[in-house]
Amino acid sequence: MITPKQISWLITAFFVLVIAVVFQQIHTSMTEQGIASGGPYDNAAAYPRAVAVAIGVLVFIQVLIDNFGSGRTVREHLRTEEGTGTELSLLKRPTLLLVIFAIYLGALNTLGYHLSTAPMIFAIMWCCGSRQALRLVLVALVMSFVFAYIFEKFLNVVLPGGIFALNIPW
Repeated sequence: MITPKQISWLITAFFVLVIAVVFQQIHTSMTEQGIASGGPYDNAAAYPRAVAVAIGVLVFIQVLIDNFGSGRTVREHLRTEEGTGTELSLLKRPTLLLVIFAIYLGALNTLGYHLSTAPMIFAIMWCCGSRQALRLVLVALVMSFVFAYIFEKFLNVVLPGGIFALNIPW
């Protein structure tokens, strides 16, 4: 029988392997193909490198927590005080968040970034327990426009306009 500690190590090993594959691809195949040969911000290799570094930092933090943390298991952290929590009920919120994100990705090409992102942010915050509707609407709109501004103005990324071709000329 596999213990939770062994499962934790297997997951950690998986993410370390993902990081290694990303760096291997950056430094071999992409360079040989001329994709990451240099230039502005190391061309296409910058994004996967940043993601791999972020995953690496998170894996390192998780290893520290697993080995030097309080010793409590994940199940103990997630159980209710009465001890009535079931493992299936613990999956409701993550499943709902995954469904919200899947709907967002499905609607992104059709509705475009500006019409689909704010409702997605609103739904995620609602799912996570925030119930002040006016604040949710304001935060969702501000976050949506700030991210759009950063991506379009500073990173020169063209966001999907959808069937209405909605794009903001910054």
